[in-house]
Amino acid sequence: MAGQIGSGTADGLMEFLDYMVKSGYAPVGAMNAWKSATKQVFVKVEGEDFGTVDVRSFDPDEYLDRFETIVMGRYKRESLDAYRVRFRKAIGAYREYLADPKNWKRPTFRASSRQRRVANSDSPATPATSAATRTSNGTSAKVESDQGLIDYPFPLRSGQMAQLRLPARLDKTDAERLGAFLRTLSFEPQGQLPSSTSDDEGSDE
Repeated sequence: MAGQIGSGTADGLMEFLDYMVKSGYAPVGAMNAWKSATKQVFVKVEGEDFGTVDVRSFDPDEYLDRFETIVMGRYKRESLDAYRVRFRKAIGAYREYLADPKNWKRPTFRASSRQRRVANSDSPATPATSAATRTSNGTSAKVESDQGLIDYPFPLRSGQMAQLRLPARLDKTDAERLGAFLRTLSFEPQGQLPSSTSDDEGSDE
């Protein structure tokens, strides 16, 4: 490895993450997400000129606590949790390399949920256990004959399509309980940290 990778600095960390992709040690989606997270954390805590920060000299959790204090109230909890995971993984992998470059072992990665869905779609077809039916509102629903359940498609405002799997004959009390449960899942939109479009795809969290 050349350049600043062996420097132990934030710039060295960024170069190390690029090397991971170029050498085939890590999927590009995961490394883009790690780089995005580490850069955001460093910029918020150190400012734009963070490149010379020694990544070996601080406690990652304490550093992330400082980051969260700085951005408190401006970002979703989910975003902060994702950045915490990615930052710690990036720092941890780089420190392991710096500690013993010759015997360093690359991190392991699992397939992302999207990759698993694609793989499953390529699997041999299995015997059909469902049939299509038409609901009262005109949409197509799938009846699971082995369980007596029906998949009801429900379009969301975001453009996504939710699937509700319910009995063919839903008791009124259960319907009211279901509505109350769904209301507990709603939330008010808040600010969110920018993240990689790959969303840590392929990383082992």
